[in-house]
Amino acid sequence: MAAKDTVSVTLDHELVEYAKTQTGSLSAYVNEALAAKVREDRRRRAILQAHRDRAHASADHPLVERRMAHVAQQLAALAAEGAK
Repeated sequence: MAAKDTVSVTLDHELVEYAKTQTGSLSAYVNEALAAKVREDRRRRAILQAHRDRAHASADHPLVERRMAHVAQQLAALAAEGAK
């Protein structure tokens, strides 16, 4: 069994009352809810990372570099015009 920490939290009254009707242990209910939230956060992060990895792998990196260089040239030209 995992080590447990005792914490003090403030919860909305309605949430506490509902949770008490769902289980005999408010601590168990909150623990399960928090564990579900952590699993969902990790799942979403994994999906996002997979999308990023796919996008990076399929990107035309030379094209991106050329376009970034072009934008940098345009910005430099605008800065030079503004300095006049």
